[in-house]
Amino acid sequence: MKTNVLKNEGKELILEFEGTDSTIAEMLASQLLTESDVSFAGVSRDHPQTGKPTLVIKTSKKKPADALQSAIETLEESFTEMMKGIPKK
Repeated sequence: MKTNVLKNEGKELILEFEGTDSTIAEMLASQLLTESDVSFAGVSRDHPQTGKPTLVIKTSKKKPADALQSAIETLEESFTEMMKGIPKK
């Protein structure tokens, strides 16, 4: 999966995801919305079948890239914890 930065100015970051559906972008947006400094996080797509998912992040104080990093780390911790409960063969 490739990620293209469409905009990274001030308190706004817009990322475009290639080679994937909107699942990852939606998970990130959902996690970002739990952070107090994130004023907006959402996913758009020009067309459901052909468009590339775009994640928009807007923050009030910290850099949006820092908020994104925090969201990724939180999701990673959640998945690691979830995997502990799955029996291995």
